[in-house]
Amino acid sequence: MTAPLGGPAAEQLTVAVAIGERLVKEAVWSGERCNWVGAEPVDLRDRVGALTYRALGPNLYVGSSGVALFLAQLAATTGQDELRPTALAAMRHAISRRDDVSSAARLGFYSGWAGMAATALRIGRLLDSSELVDAGSGLLHDLAQQLHGMAEGGGQERDLMSGVTEGGEQEYDLMSGVAGSVPAFALAYRCTGDERMAEAAVTAALWLGRSARKSRTGWSWRSPGLRNQHDLTGLSHGAAGVAVAFLEAYRLTGEEMFATGARNAMRYEDRWLDVGEGNWPDFRENTADRRARTFVTLWCHGAPGIALSRLYAYKLLGEARWRHDAMTALATTERVTRPLTNGGGADFSLCHGLAGNAEPFEEAREVLGAVGTVIPRLGADAVGMDIPRLVADHGLERYARTGVSWPCGTHTAETPNLMLGLAGIGYFYLRLAVPQVPSALLPVRWDR
Repeated sequence: MTAPLGGPAAEQLTVAVAIGERLVKEAVWSGERCNWVGAEPVDLRDRVGALTYRALGPNLYVGSSGVALFLAQLAATTGQDELRPTALAAMRHAISRRDDVSSAARLGFYSGWAGMAATALRIGRLLDSSELVDAGSGLLHDLAQQLHGMAEGGGQERDLMSGVTEGGEQEYDLMSGVAGSVPAFALAYRCTGDERMAEAAVTAALWLGRSARKSRTGWSWRSPGLRNQHDLTGLSHGAAGVAVAFLEAYRLTGEEMFATGARNAMRYEDRWLDVGEGNWPDFRENTADRRARTFVTLWCHGAPGIALSRLYAYKLLGEARWRHDAMTALATTERVTRPLTNGGGADFSLCHGLAGNAEPFEEAREVLGAVGTVIPRLGADAVGMDIPRLVADHGLERYARTGVSWPCGTHTAETPNLMLGLAGIGYFYLRLAVPQVPSALLPVRWDR
């Protein structure tokens, strides 16, 4: 339980608690499980955003796992034990619906079993539930078997360059693919000491290396489920997410080849960095003009998510290039986000809204040791560190204090889930009030 808070942090925590209590009240129960009904995309990869309204599925992105994560973290942080039963019941629901996740997405962190298992482990530790620790471990053991079958097809040499396979139809990314399994397996190893989990993390990272498209300008990966102009950049579906997976493998093993893999993934992205935009292009095909170069500034695509990857790279590798990239991405995120805190209607979600855009500034504060409200930008302009506070104050004034519905990532009605909805908005306020709460958007320190 956190010590009593004062000032802005107290009001931020009050918002998080109010959202948590609302989610508890709105849960639909069946025995020892519970769930919610909400809007979600028909296809997580669909830029247009066709929606359906139904009971939440099991995954972390728009499912009951994500709501469970927020409620468990809120309960552990505030000591409000009345939140605990709902958090546990929501995670039980997610585990019971594991087979609803397609086999193609199971390795993904936000769409698949990997994130569900990591969430079960996280909640199990937060709420002292051996039931969920065992459930998360079991899910990852099953996932390791799927990964082992994939690895056999491309050879199992401990070499990122051997047995190149081009990846077949298996997704590679952090959201839905192999990259998402690496932080989950690494977390399981740190939580349980099970060497099989460490080996599975290494196997996944090796697969990523073997399936990369390699050139003198870096490594990239083909997305079988998307129509692209070029291989994607960005954290959720692009090379930045793979870089984070390689960095986790490097952190776990100390093997330099994984650091080299991360550098190559980030080098590919930097090939496309537009200095004028201060951003990396979104190469998902633009249906209006297939040759048009599109830039967005969101956690899922563009500068905010790439900032998180570069901050983590700088933290682990200590190389100035990645700090420079991070500062470029933060400056762009500030430029785009600041005006949105002065108006109304801006999406507030973690995935592609204001809460997600605020997250890299919180990470920068920890990684770069920012003092006050600015980080010196390598002798150039300072990057403002007040974005999280501005976003929080905007939400307080326009939504929390007035009772107006929160603008969620569905672009329609409120929804309860983590990455598009209320649980994620609550998580943003909780993390801002208590920075020791680990990021939900860079899932690499969930063991603390």
